[in-house]
Amino acid sequence: MENINKIPSKIIETEISIKLLEYLKNTSKIDDGMYNFCINKLICKINLEKNKIDNDYINNTSNYKILT
Repeated sequence: MENINKIPSKIIETEISIKLLEYLKNTSKIDDGMYNFCINKLICKINLEKNKIDNDYINNTSNYKILT
């Protein structure tokens, strides 16, 4: 069986939030302090999700559903 690199949806959603914050910062909607605060919180969230990943987590398909 080929090895497929799977990324949980929570990590993808968090990375999308980071992109949104970058856009808001570039358009001067938020200041640097708020941007840095939010980015640090999101990076911690990504690290927590990455630490949860093991074989059971990878094989559970509900971890890859993105809510829209």
